[in-house]
Amino acid sequence: MAKLIRVFTHPACASCGPALRMVWEVVEKHPESFQLKTVKLENKEGLQEAYKESIKTIPTIILSDGDKELERFVGTPTREQLKVLTNYLNK
Repeated sequence: MAKLIRVFTHPACASCGPALRMVWEVVEKHPESFQLKTVKLENKEGLQEAYKESIKTIPTIILSDGDKELERFVGTPTREQLKVLTNYLNK
């Protein structure tokens, strides 16, 4: 089953776009392993999800498998930091 990568963003966040593009590149290369969800903090649902996950900084990227959080990146990660996601590829 694919693991979920959630990217918490807001339109006023200058670094959210680049972070989302980097994550999208990983998901495109490994669609069998990852599913991408963008959580937009400009709507009520996004704000509620951010509150539930204790999001204080955007962008924040959370990799989870079911209810279990596997990785969390706060701020814009480097491509090198995102390589850790390949540890979670479906075999």
